[in-house]
Amino acid sequence: MTKPKNVLFIAVDDLRPEISCFGKAKLHTPNIDKIAARGIQFNRAYCQVPVCGPSRISLLTGKRPSQPTGNRWGLGSPPPGEPSLPGYFKAHGFRTVSIGKVYHRNDDDEAGWTRRYRDTFNEQAYTVHGYCAGYQLDENLRKLRNFGRQFSQAKADLDLPPICEAADAPDDAYPDGIIAQRAIEVLREFQGQDDPLFLALGFYRPHLPWAVPQKYWDLYDRDDVDLAQNPFLPKDGIGISNLGDFLHYGESEIDRTYSDLGKYSEDDFPLLSEAKQRECIHGYWASVSFTDAQIGRVLAELERLGQLDETVIVLWGDNGWHLGEHRLWSKTSSFEESTRIPLLVSVPGLTNGLTCNALVELVDLYPTLCDLVGLERPPHLEGLSLAPLLENPDRVWKAGVFSMMHQGHAKTLRTDRYRLTRYTNVPAEGDLWHLRDSASGHAFELFDLHNDPGENVNIAGRPEHRAQVEALDQMLTAGWAPIRRQVQS
Repeated sequence: MTKPKNVLFIAVDDLRPEISCFGKAKLHTPNIDKIAARGIQFNRAYCQVPVCGPSRISLLTGKRPSQPTGNRWGLGSPPPGEPSLPGYFKAHGFRTVSIGKVYHRNDDDEAGWTRRYRDTFNEQAYTVHGYCAGYQLDENLRKLRNFGRQFSQAKADLDLPPICEAADAPDDAYPDGIIAQRAIEVLREFQGQDDPLFLALGFYRPHLPWAVPQKYWDLYDRDDVDLAQNPFLPKDGIGISNLGDFLHYGESEIDRTYSDLGKYSEDDFPLLSEAKQRECIHGYWASVSFTDAQIGRVLAELERLGQLDETVIVLWGDNGWHLGEHRLWSKTSSFEESTRIPLLVSVPGLTNGLTCNALVELVDLYPTLCDLVGLERPPHLEGLSLAPLLENPDRVWKAGVFSMMHQGHAKTLRTDRYRLTRYTNVPAEGDLWHLRDSASGHAFELFDLHNDPGENVNIAGRPEHRAQVEALDQMLTAGWAPIRRQVQS
């Protein structure tokens, strides 16, 4: 295989595998499907932290979140001697260009980039953590100015914008449209230059708010969207997401429904009306299709310039997202919907519509890209290169993958058959979860994903599964290193 010259590195915010090529046939995602047709689709890929900032830092530093770097919301600069992914490529002759939300903030890892575009962060004065809302209607733009204030005063006193907006506006009026246009300009600029290009694009949608042009809403019939099949908490479950971003908007029904997450049991945890559920899923689907269209613009330009056969393309989501499963919306949970992400890798001359069911993680991408472009891997990396799977998707691989929340107070292990989550020293009405009381100071969830793929029944407390819990808990405590050694041996 001839080493590809360039890398197109596409991050999509809050994208779960709600994509046609992943089996969601109702979704209109022809351009992401094109990447899958040229690449390898990892059906069981997982993030290290189901929250944007730590997930991205883990991937881009090659470090797992149990390390200090992975626990921080802002990176600043990577530790000495441990270059970031873009920084390492830059040091080895690549032009590294960042457009949109690649890191969580627009000033992380300044030294890693040859060039950084900041114009999609232009609303950060009004929004939390620099998100770009993308509202187009004057009324919502006016309300947006109150958005950041909800963290310093009572939300009830603020006039906030809605969670959804459909406007008769062109794609380029939105942050993701600007990202696509900037990418096209960069591809044209670097066409014919000798230095290889590492072009990182960070698309915002389908992150909230679901504000996209009307034409993408029109792709779907709201009465035909798929409601969650398990709109109930797991029987004997423990962890519950706090719904995070979902509660930041001017939505009276949502605010009424989730007025006090800490007080609910599994029997009376609230459920949104069907009409509101359908509106939210409709908005999510429209947002996915909008981002797919922007990705398509970039792919079309790459093809027009004759660069497709010189470019590795990687598309990844930073975390999943609940669409009503377990009555949850947003991320910040240890369930499959929150930790499983889409991952596609396209390598000219090597991949061509492959699928892989091995357990893989976002932290694996840094060493993988080093291998694919012929760079020696730096020694600090904690992931496992996926390059062998690109040649043989069916080979024996990892026995488990790891995610965590709340600085490690919730750690979860996903194996081929089971998910074990250990909750430790988290208050019963904590910041991120409402947990049942545990006299031992920790508690377990165990789901048999072969017999219970929806994670609807926690079997950790059943005597017949005690040995399984103990074995998986030992595996969770031992961590990633023994698993990596087993694959490499």
